[in-house]
Amino acid sequence: MKKLLLILILVFVGIQFIPMNVPAEVPTKAEEELKAPDDVMAILKRSCFDCHSNHTKFPWYSSIAPVSWFTKLHVKEGREHMNFSTWASYDNEKKLKYLEKIPKAIKSKMPLPSYLLIHKEAKLSEADKEKLTSWASDEAFNLEGDDDDEEDDE
Repeated sequence: MKKLLLILILVFVGIQFIPMNVPAEVPTKAEEELKAPDDVMAILKRSCFDCHSNHTKFPWYSSIAPVSWFTKLHVKEGREHMNFSTWASYDNEKKLKYLEKIPKAIKSKMPLPSYLLIHKEAKLSEADKEKLTSWASDEAFNLEGDDDDEEDDE
């Protein structure tokens, strides 16, 4: 039994040296990139930015394997799906795609239940969902209007 315990301790200590790095990102001010109203930005920061921006706040336990592997992989995947910190670099077509997905995502799966287990403050109320849905709809409408204006100019 002592040997098994010693092996488990050595394995636990050993896995701490296996890095799981989230790709380094150029720091940006997402507020400047996104240009969302303050109330919408507050919701996004509280419930979305940890996984969908370059402004992730990694808690202390995210440095301990195997939790670190899960956490950092989760953030990497979230940024790959959509990154509010690089919003300005997206063309209007990509922005429209994301804006259409936001209401569906918050109704069905976002923030993820596994994230909400520890980050209860990130839970979206019905009012939060309505505000984000309204904002996404308004933004999409404005982008479509911008595209129409550009086509008229040609």
